[in-house]
Amino acid sequence: MYITIRFEDGYEIPAVVLDSRFYEALKGAVPIKSKTLTWKEEVYFETGIEFHGEEFSRVASGSLAYWPPGKSLCLFAWANQPYGPVNIVGWFLGPKHYVFEIDEDEEVEVEVFKPDLYSREAVSLTEHLVSNGFYAAPRKWAGTESIAGAYAKHNFRVGFEVFIEDFGYIVESDPIYERDFTAIDEAVQLRMKRVVKSRVDTNEDGYVILSEFVSKGQSLVEAVSQITKDYLKVVDILSLVG
Repeated sequence: MYITIRFEDGYEIPAVVLDSRFYEALKGAVPIKSKTLTWKEEVYFETGIEFHGEEFSRVASGSLAYWPPGKSLCLFAWANQPYGPVNIVGWFLGPKHYVFEIDEDEEVEVEVFKPDLYSREAVSLTEHLVSNGFYAAPRKWAGTESIAGAYAKHNFRVGFEVFIEDFGYIVESDPIYERDFTAIDEAVQLRMKRVVKSRVDTNEDGYVILSEFVSKGQSLVEAVSQITKDYLKVVDILSLVG
């Protein structure tokens, strides 16, 4: 059950809603139009939806949650925790740092995912990823079409993006850290290169990431699987989990 969260600057963040009761409430209210609010590393906005579910005071990064007092849908991008108890309803898709592109007081609209708004290639590749255990949906980001996705297990999420080019497909992971060109930066990259099969790379925003390139769509699942596996390995090596 997928939704598209569309912002006024031409950005889209798709999300998967795993709580069927919340999805039905949301589906009955779309299109939802609101204004964004930001707090720490979180973007949220009022929906007008009345919903009551199991409440949590801790969330994993990448969570999609509903905040009952504000009737708000929340995107938790990184480490910050909710101000008060929330209902965890799913995950937003794609690399987490894209949430930082969203400003306070932007117009936002929520719709149920509509595949006919995207190219046949993007929809077909998305269906292939979903059938192989990933959450994924096409998106348009400032005019560029791509596929936003995530792998989630045991309350830990790894986001990824698939860029569709004429010459093939580029897959980029969630950021690992922001590059600072110090010796520690170089040492961490060197260590990662010794233990992962994916490419140790940088994205256009200056974060160190993992990436892969494949020339054919049938190789995409293997590339995404490798990146998510290697990302989890890197996080474990850096002693951030487990």
